[in-house]
Amino acid sequence: MADNRIVDADTHVLEPPDIWKTWLPSQYLEKAPKLVKDAEGGDAWLFAGASDPDPIGLVATPGKPYDEFRWTGVTYDDARPGCYDGAARLLDMDADGVDAALVFAPQRTIGHFLGDEDDDFVRAGVTAYNTFLTEQFCAPDPSRLIALAQMPSTGIDDSVDYLRKAAASGFKGAVVSNWPSGKDSLTDADDPFWAAAVETGTPIAIHINMISRRARQASRKAASDAAKSAANKIGPAEVDSTRKDIYGGKSAKANAKAVGGLAGVFSTVPNTVGQLIFTGVFERFPALKIVLVETGVGWIGHFIEQMDDRYWRNRSWGNIPISQPPSFYWSRNLSATFISDRIGITTRHAVGVENMMWSTDYPHHGNDWPYSRKVINEMMGHIPESEKALIVGGNAARIFKL
Repeated sequence: MADNRIVDADTHVLEPPDIWKTWLPSQYLEKAPKLVKDAEGGDAWLFAGASDPDPIGLVATPGKPYDEFRWTGVTYDDARPGCYDGAARLLDMDADGVDAALVFAPQRTIGHFLGDEDDDFVRAGVTAYNTFLTEQFCAPDPSRLIALAQMPSTGIDDSVDYLRKAAASGFKGAVVSNWPSGKDSLTDADDPFWAAAVETGTPIAIHINMISRRARQASRKAASDAAKSAANKIGPAEVDSTRKDIYGGKSAKANAKAVGGLAGVFSTVPNTVGQLIFTGVFERFPALKIVLVETGVGWIGHFIEQMDDRYWRNRSWGNIPISQPPSFYWSRNLSATFISDRIGITTRHAVGVENMMWSTDYPHHGNDWPYSRKVINEMMGHIPESEKALIVGGNAARIFKL
């Protein structure tokens, strides 16, 4: 009989309003993310490098019909408590039929710390978040709310140290948002981190993008320079009006561009996969497990085919440090999560049934709470029960040792 546990392989936390006051050392509070109001009176977080705040509207959508989604004007009072409170999240999981959920950091928040120039501030922010996750949000039931530890951006020594401490304290996995050595691309300098992951038996998750600390800082500077330039050209009153148009949801063109970009979030992922496979990371660390989160899977079968083709055509002159075709390493070492992906289900054997994990992205606007079982059955009801069981829970339970 197939195991019918449902494990949500990608959920998030809408940070509670008092998170930094509670968990970040007081000397860093001045630089912490600030809870402010958006252009329509909703709650929003102001992050480093941004001249305008990020509203909570699209990260507080569970239970709302699509035609009620709003980017701005949403407050914490409007959001379900399950978005930011662990005990309430368990109740929402019960209503949705979900047995366990992997909990990832809010990416905007973590980016605030990872891109800072002060090493101590980076460490303090990452530590504060990880502590909040285990001691507050996941504390009501750590066997169902599965905490994944965020790694810092301060170099290989800190990355290895944080990983070892996370494994020792019971985290089921670790999340990297930049290459562990802190460089702009994958190098041999990252190997001590992969070695530590294998030694501790810790699966490593990559949530869509890998953005170096230097790149985050450059992006902040560019945004700051652009804001200053706009202010100099059109004046403060006009800048304020323009911000209200865009962040108040009144600019249809701006909103349309943003939504269009969401459909292609996986576009940066093939480069990450290619670097990991073709530089021989999995050749050197055959037991390393890496999970690609919120990337979808429908594109993977084609990508694997093309990687194998390039390998066979170029292996004689390319000095490629792998002994097997790329598909071998994908199957053995990598996996990916998806939310709604009928193409991925159709091509599941090309992807690998044991390399796919269903998720909701709760509380972000990709979720279908409380209809996850309905969505699962509509998307996977026609496939063998044993395959469905692996995709909706068995694979996550095996990889993360739940």
